[in-house]
Formats: sequence, structure tokens, C-alpha cells
Amino acid sequence: MARSVLQYLKYQYPDIRVLYVEDERFSREKLLRVLNRRFANIHVAIDGVEGLQLYQKYKPDLIIADIKMNQMSGLEMIKNIRAQNEKVQVIVTTAHDDNDIFVQSIENNVNHFILKPIDLDLLLQAIQKSVYQIQLEKELEKQKNLTRTILDFQDNLIFVIENGEIVEWNQAFTNVTGMGIHKNNPTCYQSEFLASFFVEDPHYFYPKDKGRWMEEFSSNGKNMAKVRWKGPLGNDYNYVMKAGAIPGTNQTLFVLTDITDIEKESREKDHLAMLDPLTSSYTRQKFKEILASEMRRSEQFNRAFSLILMDIDFFHTLNDQIGHTAGDKVLITVSTIVQQRIRECDILARWGGEEFILLIPETVGQNAVVLAESIRSIIEQYHFLKIGKVTCSFGVSEFAPGKTKSELLAEAEHSLTSSKNNGRNCVTLYTKEH
Repeated sequence: MARSVLQYLKYQYPDIRVLYVEDERFSREKLLRVLNRRFANIHVAIDGVEGLQLYQKYKPDLIIADIKMNQMSGLEMIKNIRAQNEKVQVIVTTAHDDNDIFVQSIENNVNHFILKPIDLDLLLQAIQKSVYQIQLEKELEKQKNLTRTILDFQDNLIFVIENGEIVEWNQAFTNVTGMGIHKNNPTCYQSEFLASFFVEDPHYFYPKDKGRWMEEFSSNGKNMAKVRWKGPLGNDYNYVMKAGAIPGTNQTLFVLTDITDIEKESREKDHLAMLDPLTSSYTRQKFKEILASEMRRSEQFNRAFSLILMDIDFFHTLNDQIGHTAGDKVLITVSTIVQQRIRECDILARWGGEEFILLIPETVGQNAVVLAESIRSIIEQYHFLKIGKVTCSFGVSEFAPGKTKSELLAEAEHSLTSSKNNGRNCVTLYTKEH
């Protein structure tokens, strides 16, 4: 029945939906007059079958039902409803006070039991208690939905573990792990399920025993670490994982903040910081770090490597003649030619203004000379726009166990000087005679 707004505002409980089931007409109409003064939404049935149908259609908050009815009893109807909703409030009325009915009511989680003839005060007290519980549940559900909405707005991965089981999580967590999608797979809700997402990396937390990853994570006392997890498409993501106990519960809250882009940007900045901005070859400082590392490796495993120091011939004169902009283009072109000629494992750095240096791993001096000669020839034959011919001089030194970094660099410098003294545009390997 349609009701006006003013009528709606008169009701004591305007937002509570009621299902009233009573087969005896006089009792039904009498109590309905009482209920109609208090509730705006009442659905009436004359037996359990109709009552169950109305419940499934309207999902009421409160059920008031007689027990003894034709076709389906009130208790049988309630049993069916309880299978669908454990929280719905139920008040039963009956003219029978035998223990069997009382026990069945308890077994079906009936909230209030009212004997006929109905004491209106007792019924209204039961209704008031049920309505209070309904409103409390609705408020809790409202708060839960608000919390859920806030959590799902978060880009962070958020989940809660209780007694080894994942009991709460947000949408971002589902997007990465698939949690909640595989509802029929109970193992997905165990904390061990998450162990498969950890990617082994020396710079990130990785559990030695995946079955005890929570204990290992908490053992450092910080409850925070960087982790690498597999993404849904097989790509890896980097996170800062934080964990903390939820007060008054046996639950642990985990929050994973995605730092993949931040770390990528940091690596890119670090990479750019170690590159010469003009030629995109390594800087002198970075080359020294790489050289020190290669010397330790070669010393430990008794492996050879060589240095090639090269200088663009008469570059200062050329720079004065063609200008600094054109001179920069020469430096860029020479760097590009060298990088295209060397192996991926070889290291090129800008050593000074017009000087470049190469570290050639696993290569003895004579073979480094062959490489240097190849580079020299390519540069000599290259036609530099508006300039013409440009040549370079080369000095080669070979690492030997016991040799210091200063000695190795000095030998390369000495060999380069020899090439310049011998007419330039040539390659010289350091020997004790030079």
C-alpha cells in the first residue's frame, strides 16, 4: 500500500522491514493494527510457505511468526530462513508452552518467545530489543561498507591474517593475487598461499621456509621489509611490506606499498648519474669503481683483462677551428662508433676532455691491440660532416696479478704518449721497453 511522506514520518520504526506470519485471522488482524502504527513496511503471510516466499522476495529485517500453521510450521519456515540468513531477528508466538517447542525454538536461534494470548507489553519489549539489534547490525554493516570502500580505494595491498587464515583483504590485493576469485579453492585463504608470490632476490626479503614466512618476516623485530612479489601477468613488483597486530584481536594487518616505479626511477637516476651527459659513456668516477671490481675478480680467478686509452688527435685545434658545438658532435660520434664496435661486456668511459678509456674483460694485451686497431681504422675511414677526417691515438695496457690500479692506468697513459710521439693515429701496447 502506498504511503505519504507525512505518514511515513509518523512511524516509530520507518526503516525496519517486517514479515508477519499468522494463520488465525482474528489474531492476525488484531496484532497487525498494533504493528501498522509502528512499521512502514510490513509483509503479511498466512502460513510458512507463503512466509518463506515473501522472505525470499523482500528480505525483511524482523520476522514475527506463529509456530503452529498449516502446510509449513513457523519453526520449519524459520529453519529455512536461518539457512539463508543467521542474523535476521525472529520473534515467535504460540499458544503451546511444551518443552519440545521451546527446545526447537532455541535450536533455530529464535530471538524471542511470546506465549499466547499475547501480552502486548512483552511483545513490544521484544520488538524494541530486536529493532535495537537490527539497527546495531545495520550501523556495523554501514561502518564495514565504509571501511571496505576506503580500503578498496587504496592502491596499497591490504590483508588481515588470523590463525593462519586470510580473513580480510582489499581490491588491490585481489588484483595481484586473485584472492576471492577462486572461491572454491580453500587453500587460497591460507597464509601459506602467499608464500608462492615471493620472488627470490638478495636485495629483498625472501623466506627460507615458505611455510613459516610470517615468523621469518617478524623475526627481525622491525615488522617491515622490502619484498618482491610476482604480478598477475608474470611481471614482478617491488613493495615495502609492513605488519602490525590489531589490538584486542588475534589478527595481524599487512600493508604492501608499491615502490616499483620509485625504485625504477631511482635506478634510472643512478644510471644517468654514472653516465657522461654528452656521450652517454660512463663517467671517470664510475669507471674507476668498475675497474676496481674487475681487478678483484681477475686477481681472485687469475683472469686477464686489458685497458685501452684513446685520444682524439689534435682535438683542441679542431675545436678552435669548428667551434665547440661541432666539437661536441665529434665526441658523440667517436663514442657511438666505439660502443657499436665493442662487446656488451666491455666498458667505455669518457676519461677526460677528448680522451676515452675502455676496459676489455677476459682479453690479453695482444687481442686488445687488435680491437684498438679495428676502432682506429673505423674512425679514420669515417667521414665527419663538415669536418672530414678525424683520427685517434691508442695506448694499451694488460693487467697482471699484483699490479695496482695506478700502475695499470699509468702504463696505458705511457703507451698513449708513445703513440702520439710516433706520429699519432696508431696503437701501442705497453712493454717495459716503452
